[in-house]
Amino acid sequence: MSTPTPPTDFKSWLDYAIATMDVRGAHLDRIFSEDDIPSQDDIRAAAQEELNHLKQKAVMPWIGMLENWQFALSKRLGRSAENIVEDNLLATDFSNDSVHVQFEDGTDLTFRRAFYVGETPADGSIHRVAVFTEHCGYHEFWIGPSDRISANSMPGARYKPSDEDLAWDSMAPVGREFGSPDFDRLMDEDAKRFASDLARWIQQSSASNAALQLEEDEVSDARNVQLALRELGQDVTIDVAASVWKHYSQSLMANWMSGAETVQSAARTLYLNCPRDQSHHEPMNGG
Repeated sequence: MSTPTPPTDFKSWLDYAIATMDVRGAHLDRIFSEDDIPSQDDIRAAAQEELNHLKQKAVMPWIGMLENWQFALSKRLGRSAENIVEDNLLATDFSNDSVHVQFEDGTDLTFRRAFYVGETPADGSIHRVAVFTEHCGYHEFWIGPSDRISANSMPGARYKPSDEDLAWDSMAPVGREFGSPDFDRLMDEDAKRFASDLARWIQQSSASNAALQLEEDEVSDARNVQLALRELGQDVTIDVAASVWKHYSQSLMANWMSGAETVQSAARTLYLNCPRDQSHHEPMNGG
């Protein structure tokens, strides 16, 4: 059975369900029990905001990690939980320390420029931890009685963020969202549009660059691009990642451009250089 097309002016059946949902019962329940009674439109708007937030988390999965661990991160970093969720982790939150995870079966992982949060139970029972890295994303693990996780400090080798990292952290929002009373809505729309543009770019790149032969350093770049695309919500093979970077390089009249030395720099380059579909973008500042 094919999925029926949503009604006109609605992107999905979920959007339609929320816009037309019957909230009379929820409204009436509050008439005699609350002083500040939300209108039926207010209740629908709250439901739509929850749906928009879920969509945003689907496009940018690291948001959920920050929300789930915001209080542990706040205690660790000395920043407010609200600030961490809104502004993400900063380059200044990381040092040159590393995190080492070793599982019972002998598998082990090492994350550089990273730290972890999560309390270890006194009885050694299975518990959940979160590892946050500067360049390789955020990860959750279940640690069992025979598994080990440790942070390895490197005295005297504290990582100094680059000027580029600091500039990125302090960058103010620019564009139609800035100063707008509809900031949240516009940010959500732009996030969805970027996801659509990125998916289109990946498809075009894959079609135009098949069976690429990469040099050793290009393979390393392609791997960083693959991880960056995964952080941006696109889980692709390393061959597809290489084709995207090749497509980007060719657009700048180059064979293979720099910018993918780290996962973080690759993500920034992808975001800044992703071809936007101007047909579905509104003019800046409503002009």
